[in-house]
Amino acid sequence: MGKNYLFKVITGVFFGLLVSCDNSSSDQFEPSANNGGNNGNTTPPPARVLEKITLNSTVQEEYTVNGSVFQKGMLRDGGTNNYYTGTVTYINNKIGKIKFIGSLTGSTAYDFSVSEDSKGNVYSATCTATAAAPLDSFVSDYTFTYDATGKKLVKIMEKRKVSGNTAYSLFTESTFTYNGDNIFKAECAKGTLTGTGDPNMATAKMTVYSYQNYDSKVNPFSTLPKSFFTAWSLIRPENFYRISPNNPTSVYVMPPSPAPGVNTPMTYVYDAFNYPVSDKDQALKYVYRTL
Repeated sequence: MGKNYLFKVITGVFFGLLVSCDNSSSDQFEPSANNGGNNGNTTPPPARVLEKITLNSTVQEEYTVNGSVFQKGMLRDGGTNNYYTGTVTYINNKIGKIKFIGSLTGSTAYDFSVSEDSKGNVYSATCTATAAAPLDSFVSDYTFTYDATGKKLVKIMEKRKVSGNTAYSLFTESTFTYNGDNIFKAECAKGTLTGTGDPNMATAKMTVYSYQNYDSKVNPFSTLPKSFFTAWSLIRPENFYRISPNNPTSVYVMPPSPAPGVNTPMTYVYDAFNYPVSDKDQALKYVYRTL
């Protein structure tokens, strides 16, 4: 994974395929709440949150938590020199807004309004994307469908208004398949809407993201709010595995034909509590902060 940092390989190749502050004193997420399969370890893991990810000592991602309150995350955008910083705003002790701003002049800014349920699941969202060129700006509305337990996200429907238009014209429908509690596959169909506002599947182009061969260990991103990574995955769908409890050992992206698929292997070395601390080459490092 150190040689093939996921964003560098996948986002760098498929960047254009699917583009699909008033902080409260407390956030309702539980750091280290999911033990990810502690495998009989009788000593409870220390409460911790993911603080940063480095590759050959260069920061790829960094997360800011004040006490137990998540404030923002900085993520490298693929193999580019651009970093997006996502800053959250709380409304009634829940994340209500997330704004992603790029470090490079001309980067598109993504301003999300999200609604969370009591489990931290997003059930509706709106994104206002402001690009350097007005024709590339858009407003998207999302609806989320969960299974009967309310735990597993099974579908997201995005309807998009582009270039300041008042009518929806584009859609992306993302459908999820699971292996246990982990997202195994996200099938993202992108096309145009009919005159009545329904998806015209005859126009749809499909990109499939497969998150394969999960381990039984702790997903480091599960120590941070799920809604943050849900919003980031709406921008960069290759990251949907981050809302699963465990870690995939490969991510395969199959874009619309005739483009070839790309497989990115991922390896992990774990600590005594089954948290990933590095890849097998010791190049990629996960750094945690104990609460």
